[in-house]
Amino acid sequence: MQTSELKQLMGTQAPMKVVGAQMEEATYAVSVHECHWPQAGEIKLVSGQHCLIELAEAPAAGRARCLVQTADGQHRPAGMLNFMPPQTERKVRWNEGSRQAIVCMMEPERLGLLGAVDWHWGAVDTASTLDVQNERMRTGMRWLAEEITTPSFASGLQINSILTMLAIELHRHCGGGVVAESSVPGKLSARHLSLLKDLVEGSTNPAELSLAALAAACQLPARELSTLFKATAGQTLRSYVAATHIARAKVLLDDADLLIKQVAYGSGFRSAAAFGDAFRRATGLTPLQYRLNQGIANSEAALRRH
Repeated sequence: MQTSELKQLMGTQAPMKVVGAQMEEATYAVSVHECHWPQAGEIKLVSGQHCLIELAEAPAAGRARCLVQTADGQHRPAGMLNFMPPQTERKVRWNEGSRQAIVCMMEPERLGLLGAVDWHWGAVDTASTLDVQNERMRTGMRWLAEEITTPSFASGLQINSILTMLAIELHRHCGGGVVAESSVPGKLSARHLSLLKDLVEGSTNPAELSLAALAAACQLPARELSTLFKATAGQTLRSYVAATHIARAKVLLDDADLLIKQVAYGSGFRSAAAFGDAFRRATGLTPLQYRLNQGIANSEAALRRH
């Protein structure tokens, strides 16, 4: 996801806005904002390759209201919780006033190895995307807002978990069932993805996570596993393993009692030097700089230990 995509979309929808908080990563962007419309207007929104979810404030006197044109040409009031599937467009009207909302753009196929799920976005009824009655999704959106407004321990992992939950709830809402194993040719099955996820997240031994070892666990040729994984998850298996190790390292670095070398071994690296190089490539910071930025290693005693 390009960093400017959420800003551009929201800037078009609401050229006068005050952003309360914002966070953007490769597969998602979340914004908490208040829109100020000096006059009524209308615009066509295009979601592109991303799914867009909005949780707006409850209707109140003096606040702006939005109307969305559905496929039958009718204009329906937008509820508190609305979403747009990928590759869709809609016309939105609003009246003069202000409107607070939490907006999330994400690519569900790239979240938590959900690439094996057949989403059938094209079959979604437009009417079912407005005023969605799903308390778990509402809670998830509010939780997202809290995490980006006041980040805390392992916020990055927490946000990815919330986004995965939201994606699954969207699938259930649109498809009326649980996430099932995909039969899409050229992609890994949900069973294989689940197995890989368990292996990668549960191991701290680099030898267990080689392509050959993972292919053997999946009972697939190594080259086939590599090709299918990239087609399914949108990234190479090596980059997924590396990203998982870095995410685990961030959690361990939050524990000030652990030495850097203990974090390195605990997150699946062969040495502290290899960990330092990988962490710097992924974050732009050394492990110690990351701790300093988080306010964890902020004493002379802590600095001497590392």
